[in-house]
Amino acid sequence: LKFMRLIETNMAVYNKVSGSRVRIKCLSGFKPSTLQLLFIWLCLAAVYPRLLVEGAKQYSREELEALPVKKIRSVGDDFVMQKNYDKALEAFTLAIEKEPENEKNYYKRVKVHEKTKSFGKALQDLNRALEINNEYTNAFSLRARIYMNLGKCSDAVADYETVLKLKPTHGDAKKQLPKATACARDVEKIELLVERGIWDEAERSLDEVIDSIGKVPHLLYLRARSRYGLGKYYEAVADLGSLLKQEKDDVDALLLRGQAYYRVGEHEMAQRHIREILKYDPEHEATKAFYRTLKSLVKHSEEGDKALGMATHDGLIKAVEHYESALEVDPSNTEFLKHVYVKLCKCYAKLKKKTEARQACERARQIDTGLVDAYTIYAEFLLKVAETSDEFEEAVRMYKEAAEHHGNDPKIRDGLRRAEVALKQSKQKNYYKILGVSRDAEGGAIKRAYRKKAKELHPDRHQDKGEEEQKKMEVLFQEVAEAYEVLSDDEKRGKYDRGEEVFENQGRPQQRRPHGFPFNFPQGGGGRRFNFNF
Repeated sequence: LKFMRLIETNMAVYNKVSGSRVRIKCLSGFKPSTLQLLFIWLCLAAVYPRLLVEGAKQYSREELEALPVKKIRSVGDDFVMQKNYDKALEAFTLAIEKEPENEKNYYKRVKVHEKTKSFGKALQDLNRALEINNEYTNAFSLRARIYMNLGKCSDAVADYETVLKLKPTHGDAKKQLPKATACARDVEKIELLVERGIWDEAERSLDEVIDSIGKVPHLLYLRARSRYGLGKYYEAVADLGSLLKQEKDDVDALLLRGQAYYRVGEHEMAQRHIREILKYDPEHEATKAFYRTLKSLVKHSEEGDKALGMATHDGLIKAVEHYESALEVDPSNTEFLKHVYVKLCKCYAKLKKKTEARQACERARQIDTGLVDAYTIYAEFLLKVAETSDEFEEAVRMYKEAAEHHGNDPKIRDGLRRAEVALKQSKQKNYYKILGVSRDAEGGAIKRAYRKKAKELHPDRHQDKGEEEQKKMEVLFQEVAEAYEVLSDDEKRGKYDRGEEVFENQGRPQQRRPHGFPFNFPQGGGGRRFNFNF
């Protein structure tokens, strides 16, 4: 602390910077020793970038153009030290414009591309520098390092070997070449696995290599491709996100990440990546083709949802048309299309098209057996329209399959209970079937159905028929009255739906006069008389 106060008292740092030198003037006759001077410079190194920011001269474009190229490069170096990469890029680009055949100008600009993680542009500049001077050792060495950082180990091996041919004593190349060679062998094997589509083995190998080498872009891309091939879309998205933090302008990575989002139905994120690609390469054909597919799929899906929301017969017909068109756009996108099949199943169920509903829900279950709606929509549809024990048994089977995947879901447990009750009732008297209404029919619909059935079966309408036929009509007439008595009363209907006994001898033939039965059967002689009141 005493020495630092001495420095503060006796030294002044001028805000004048020339190249990489900070000029220090000694005051009060203080003459530091060599060791003290070294310590002073170590202290200054910590604040050197700040001194540059405060002290470097800011040049306008016109002033820069007036400078010699060597000075422009020096100014660019100052901007790099300030971390003002936009200005540095401008300076080095100007140097290239003034001396396009000077390899050093390209080499300098590579430093900026490295800092901004624009490795593709960095490689372009290094390639140009080596076109100008094919013995530029520093450019080969730097390119090899970038290749290693990107995971392109075979290319790095070639460059390190070239460096050692040009300069056999190059220390860094000697040190890095064995590492690059080992990496190249591993990556070559992995690339062959990826090329052959052996995704699981490729993923395992990449896990090991990445743990050893690190998360370099090329290896991250290969693992993302493997995971994409395995259907691990979110894992692929994560790998590509790490890659793009290192190499933000990698079009292939952006495209694959957009496709992964597309596969899981996150279309907005997919579109965002498409826009980013077209910013770098407006004519990228693969991206444009992908965008056309995505746009068509989104359009049909959204139009289908809109039509389904209309809750009308015409709306359902339009929804089916759009969903069927969506299936044709890209049949391989099963992760998204399984939801389209569920929506189709829902439409067909509302349209009371049993076969089509069953097929749509089956396709959804084939893609994803854990998709609960693919079971419940069809099962509920069966409960509403079923007429035979076989159909009720199918509804029970649907709910049991759903319970295997989501047994704790209250909706499934309740559905299974209702289906089992309905199956039991179908083997006895089914009041809903007697009145010809669905199990979710409201009071008004039940009353209308009852009146219609009662008129059709009223004994007065069948007096011209034989005695056996009249008895049959009378039994049916009483069943209609019994059904109405139960279904028109909320408490009794609730018991019936839960499978509980509503009254004694429920469901068996009987001669009884239910409470509230609105027909009068006098027991006097001279035949029966029925007074029917509506």
